[in-house]
Amino acid sequence: MPNTDPTVREREVLLLAAEGRSDKEIAERLGIARGTVVTYWTRLRERTGAVNRTQAVALEMLRVFRETEDERIRTAGLYQAMIDSTVDFAVFLLDEDRTVLSWNPGVGTILGYEEAEWIGQTADVIFTPEELAENMPEIEQATALREGRALDDRWHVRKDGSRFWASGVMVAVRNPSGKVLCYSKILRDLTRLKRLEAQAVALGGDPDGI
Repeated sequence: MPNTDPTVREREVLLLAAEGRSDKEIAERLGIARGTVVTYWTRLRERTGAVNRTQAVALEMLRVFRETEDERIRTAGLYQAMIDSTVDFAVFLLDEDRTVLSWNPGVGTILGYEEAEWIGQTADVIFTPEELAENMPEIEQATALREGRALDDRWHVRKDGSRFWASGVMVAVRNPSGKVLCYSKILRDLTRLKRLEAQAVALGGDPDGI
């Protein structure tokens, strides 16, 4: 199969054409003769099988999209593999209503939920009754939306009702245009450290020296 990938100069011609520029404007922009631009179009049609410049631009856009999509899938696969191997952190995604969209082994280890029972429910269940009364889930989400992230260092509730101290963060995940796609939440169980600090304070010690 012949190589249909454009050269650097051909890609410049395609991008300028996608902006709606004429051959004359493309030539002026690139500092080349108009006849040279026509030659590039001839090569592009021969290389891609396009019948005109519009189709040549469309084919290039499709090629770039496929490359981008392949890279996205590859990156997403690596990211998911990393998340799935993490058991010391609970990592999950939430939609705008704070409904859980994902699960990792850390959710089972720290929060006690199986994947089937975790996904689809509200993440508000991990807040204490006191903080639910103070609308902390809404406040945390509003902070993440406004500032990009919200720290989450507080007592939380496991599936069995027991409490644990977690250090974490909620992050607003945005696309390149700035639209929020979802929220990512990461928690680490630091209950033991929190209790040691409390004991040190009670004994008059320095918690930072633990």
